[in-house]
Amino acid sequence: MKFGIGMYLWTTDVTPEHYPTFTKLSDLGYDGAEIPVGSGLSADNGGIRRALDDAGLGCTTILNLSAEQNPVSPDTAVRQRGLDEIRFGIDAAHELGSAVLSGPFQTAYAVFSGAGPTEEELVWSAEVLRAAAEHAAGAGVVLAVEFLNRHEGYLLNTMEQSAALTARVDHPAFGVLYDTHHAHAEEDDVVAAITTHGPAIRHVQASENNRGGLGAGQVSWAETARALHEIGYDGWVAAEAFAADVPGLSTKAHVWRDTFGSKDKFAANAIGFMRSTFAAEDGR
Repeated sequence: MKFGIGMYLWTTDVTPEHYPTFTKLSDLGYDGAEIPVGSGLSADNGGIRRALDDAGLGCTTILNLSAEQNPVSPDTAVRQRGLDEIRFGIDAAHELGSAVLSGPFQTAYAVFSGAGPTEEELVWSAEVLRAAAEHAAGAGVVLAVEFLNRHEGYLLNTMEQSAALTARVDHPAFGVLYDTHHAHAEEDDVVAAITTHGPAIRHVQASENNRGGLGAGQVSWAETARALHEIGYDGWVAAEAFAADVPGLSTKAHVWRDTFGSKDKFAANAIGFMRSTFAAEDGR
């Protein structure tokens, strides 16, 4: 496995002022960073990649969609904008050297219909994602959609639903992001969720139930690590936490209090925790 950390801990838009963080992460023992991408960001992908290379880091990428880019909108033009944005994210991932583009882009983030997912919405989402997967394959990128807890999304809340959508998309460049935070809010049995639907998992995020320090909350870490080992998962595991001082993100992620102390402390503890928890099961 490779171990990364989400830059959302520091920013939604990586700029040169954040490049020194890459060196800190490398010194802590990280393999990479998870970089936000999207057409609304000011990021210089070439500059970011050079800074990552200079620090000896790789990366993964993450994308969210707005209501105007919703793949399950009844409006064909809105769905097309969603596809265009995912393709933009794929191209950015390729420029950054990321082999994985993850995020809850099966729908717009935190946009609700007032009901559960309909068959029509699942068809629309699969159509957009299949077209995106075709583009991703040409760029050498794998898509991994993120199921969310019921307070942040409604189309996909579990691994079972996500695996079913993966079967609809039916493309080798498409799969699921398994986030421990959302899984521990929605799954009856996290081990069964992983082992039953393991082939669909293409990326993993390690995040506590309260978005605090890894190992300090209620996530069943040992069981999760054993289940991932059982399915032979050998991809990225990216630590994720959010801070209240990141403009635009704290309100979206509902972060109202400090759950982990300093960011440097979180990052230092997270890499040690992930390596001892996941790499031990990985036979390292």
